[in-house]
Amino acid sequence: MSFNPLARRPGLSGRALDITHGRLRDNIWQLSWPLMISQGLFFIPGLYDAYWLGRLGASALAAATLAMSLRIVMISVLMALSGASGAVIARYVGGREREQANLAATQAVLLFVLAAGGLGILGLAFTQGLLGLAGAAGDLLAPTLAYARVIFAGLIAMELVPSMGGMLNASGSPQLSLRMNVLVLCSLLALEPLLIWLGWGVTGAALALVLSNAIGMVYGLHLLASGQAAVRIGLRHARPDGDMIKRILRIAGPGVVQRGLPNLANSVLMRFIAGYGAAPLAVYSLFSRVSALLLVPCSGLSSAAPAMVGQNLGAGQPARAARAGKRIAAVAVVIATFLMGLLAAFAGSALALFTGDPETIAGGVQAVQVLALSRVLLTLGTVMDAALTGAGDTVSPMVIAAFSLWGVMLPAVWLLSTQLGWDASGIWWGIVIGSGLQALLLTARFRQGLWQRLPI
Repeated sequence: MSFNPLARRPGLSGRALDITHGRLRDNIWQLSWPLMISQGLFFIPGLYDAYWLGRLGASALAAATLAMSLRIVMISVLMALSGASGAVIARYVGGREREQANLAATQAVLLFVLAAGGLGILGLAFTQGLLGLAGAAGDLLAPTLAYARVIFAGLIAMELVPSMGGMLNASGSPQLSLRMNVLVLCSLLALEPLLIWLGWGVTGAALALVLSNAIGMVYGLHLLASGQAAVRIGLRHARPDGDMIKRILRIAGPGVVQRGLPNLANSVLMRFIAGYGAAPLAVYSLFSRVSALLLVPCSGLSSAAPAMVGQNLGAGQPARAARAGKRIAAVAVVIATFLMGLLAAFAGSALALFTGDPETIAGGVQAVQVLALSRVLLTLGTVMDAALTGAGDTVSPMVIAAFSLWGVMLPAVWLLSTQLGWDASGIWWGIVIGSGLQALLLTARFRQGLWQRLPI
């Protein structure tokens, strides 16, 4: 059965965009602006959480950072499923195959729930041992345990919201993802200060994140089930479909390694940083959250890349898909260079907004100036990664991630920080080296164009 998902032009109405025809610049903007706002709303909770944790002290912020680094490692499979399901959905929407797109969306939700539930149980069962591997010890152990246990208990809600957002974006309905993220943000704005004011401390901060995402999850399921998006989930597609599950898992398989390798590398990186005390860990956490918020326009652009590439491939227009990927990358890098330059110039003032600890601020200025360069390089790599994933190519990013992060970045971090005596500065420069190599290799792979002939 064929269909036209482009019945109405976009607004906040929820109908899909036609990104397979017309001017690329207009298509990218129409798809990206709701994603930019949505990504901003997605990152604001992390910054808001950092603000309240900072009021509790550097140890609370460091504890949440370690707990979240463990969570990121464990959800690699969910990130891979999200990228794979988005690629499949985008291809079917671009090819005007409505029933297959609906089937893919429903099967993807089932896979998300099962995988997130299983990982949450695993995390709760082995929290202390896993956190020990992540570097939580001494005074950091108790608050990190408290934060992590709440996050793992609510992992389904925490992960289903971004996963459903990815499906909505891939189908050409980013405005619905925006609505869902607005609801999550508003819930968190009310819940986190309330729970911390009630004296729940680090546990209250984690619980606020889980409850706000649970509210967003319910609303997101309503959006997908009510037919407001270009894809629809329903009971008639809820019976496990072996062919569709295999199709999603075939793409997700390399993606698990592709996502898992950088996530695990980040966890190892946290161990390196934690070895120099709570202050460098707090600096890295604050930089990550502030830079993520500043780079929201770039995140919106990179989130548009899978849909632009996938749908145009589905519509039989590989050359247009390639032009879209290159244009998105160029714009994102220019924006990132400007914004990270501003952050580097005003690093001390930015850090002072979140902490009054002189040691954290003093050591953080140089760190921010070096890490700002890594974020520009990371932006390019992220867009290229997203474009390749939208085409269904998850193998080459997996290989590139393995080599860049494990073969180059972590050895560079170890060599510069410990063997050459650069201490924490060696960690920051090691990150720059790894990010630069990964961006270079991903860009070269995209320009080869082999992804244009991959089947779904």
